[in-house]
Amino acid sequence: MPLNQLGKGTGDKVMLVGCDHNKLLEKRFMAAGCDVIRVADNETAIDHARHEVFGKTVLVSRGSLINITETVFNLRDLNPSMEIIVLVDRLGKPTNRFLKQLLEHPIEHTEILTRRQLQRRLHAAGPPAPPGQFA
Repeated sequence: MPLNQLGKGTGDKVMLVGCDHNKLLEKRFMAAGCDVIRVADNETAIDHARHEVFGKTVLVSRGSLINITETVFNLRDLNPSMEIIVLVDRLGKPTNRFLKQLLEHPIEHTEILTRRQLQRRLHAAGPPAPPGQFA
């Protein structure tokens, strides 16, 4: 289910790979009704994907196009319908170079977002307003 269609009680299973400072992304996904599994690295993510089905995987990039690409292809082999998002974590010079590489060599069926863009989408996909109130 696309991020803009998330809703309370969807039960969509999301794997969050990499560093999530203060668990902000995890909290946003949970508020949108998702079950979240956090893993530390790409290898652990692939291992989890072998044993569980995830609707989404968010890969927090650390600036290595080769590692991200390899991980995406491995995850796609295990679950072709999984929505994969590459999250560009910081806007420093190394990340700008990485982002440029990703944009020049896009990975098919993979979305590239900044942390702020993802948080905005998750906030917008949060639980519906109570009856009689506007979101």
